[in-house]
Amino acid sequence: MSTENQSIHEFDFSLICEYFSGIERQGPGSAEVTLKALGFIENLTAGSRIADIGCGTGGQTMVLAQHTPGVITGIDLFPGFIDLFNQNARNLNINDRVKGIVGSMDSLPFENEELDLIWSEGAIYNIGFKRGLSEWSRFLKKEATLPLQRYRGLP
Repeated sequence: MSTENQSIHEFDFSLICEYFSGIERQGPGSAEVTLKALGFIENLTAGSRIADIGCGTGGQTMVLAQHTPGVITGIDLFPGFIDLFNQNARNLNINDRVKGIVGSMDSLPFENEELDLIWSEGAIYNIGFKRGLSEWSRFLKKEATLPLQRYRGLP
């Protein structure tokens, strides 16, 4: 059977997961870039709730966890990535406050105004930047801000 007209929904994503599971990050960036972006975030406490959407195996999430207080939930569509994510958290002994779950960024499991920070390093493009900001903003507490608001004049 020819795969020429195969839709993205028929594609075997396990091939992508297998390939990208062996690298620390599944997208662009570095620990230095994560820390630079994190430098714009203020007022996180041990009670803060953070979501990393499109977390992959957690390369950036583990950096966040090592430099912020609070509880972090990583969400990714691929179960294999989440297995590695949770193993990475155990290896760093931060699994008491860092947990990965399988889920889709267009159907997040959070309540309105539950989160203090939403992180998505190199993944929001999957649903579109504008759509992601629009749909995800309801999960942020009223006092939470998106750092990009200060720099791009976003509402």
